[in-house]
Amino acid sequence: MLFNPKYIKDDWVKKKGSSQLMQIDEYQTEVTEGVTTGWGINTAPRKYNGKVWCNWINKNNALVTEPFLESELEPVKWPEETAKIR
Repeated sequence: MLFNPKYIKDDWVKKKGSSQLMQIDEYQTEVTEGVTTGWGINTAPRKYNGKVWCNWINKNNALVTEPFLESELEPVKWPEETAKIR
């Protein structure tokens, strides 16, 4: 099955129902059972597990990186209320 990502690295997203802006870092994959080729080379195929790693700055100005299910995220439509400069 072909993997078709909904977002790409550095896209801005937020968790559904939240105003916390986050930036996509990478898609999380898992190593699946490998295959040994005719030449004795072991392969380690990977598959997407539905999670996306996102970065944001918390209230203590620390960088937070956390995985979310892609289905829990929605794209940010600019301009967002949270993007206004005070």
